[in-house]
Amino acid sequence: MLLIGSRIQEYRKKAGLNQEEFAEKMGVSRQAVSKWERDKAYPDLDRLVCICEILDVQVGELIYGKGDEPEAPEEVSGDGTSANNAVHLKNLRGKGRLARLKILFCVMAAICVFCVIVVAVLFVRNEWISHSDKNGNVRVEKVYQQYTKADLAYLDDNGRKIMDTVWLDVPGVRDGDYIQLYTGVDGDGLFLNYKTSTIVAASFVMLVFIILLILIGLEIRRMKKEDTLQIIFEDKTADEKM
Repeated sequence: MLLIGSRIQEYRKKAGLNQEEFAEKMGVSRQAVSKWERDKAYPDLDRLVCICEILDVQVGELIYGKGDEPEAPEEVSGDGTSANNAVHLKNLRGKGRLARLKILFCVMAAICVFCVIVVAVLFVRNEWISHSDKNGNVRVEKVYQQYTKADLAYLDDNGRKIMDTVWLDVPGVRDGDYIQLYTGVDGDGLFLNYKTSTIVAASFVMLVFIILLILIGLEIRRMKKEDTLQIIFEDKTADEKM
């Protein structure tokens, strides 16, 4: 990780600017400058270039420190692999990790969508208030798996058989059993008294996956910023050699 906060602070003080004056020149808030200097956040590419112009410092010097800029030796003893090749291999490994994180992000996003749908169904189907005094025995046509969904059948006010698929938290239920559920005011829907633990557990799992998704997204963003800083430095180094 590139920690440039202390160097931003050092060059800002050398330029005789306090945080408010520097923030005004940058067009940002003083809190943003404070976060940069404490390495709580990174300036984006445009602001990084602007910082170098205002503080009159080279990009490589700001990123790596004066006299600490990495050199690119042309030869490495041993198997004959050059240092540049080693750097490229390191970059490839970093890109591979970034690609894996992106795949993981997509998988986690799909899981989060599924969890949100499940929780939404539980909240919609739950008997929060009395939809009616109507309740009766509903036939379990097919159980897909315990504590998951099942096909239920019941008769509406006109005597028509209605099939509906719902999520159950009734242990031990089998095909052909009858369970007591609310069928709504017009008999057009099923409402269940889910256990509090079922709703809480599903909501907790959803929040965990959402938090993991956010953390993966932040890590991907951080890696992209580091790649951007590395590209700037490499371009600067190449220009200086030319």
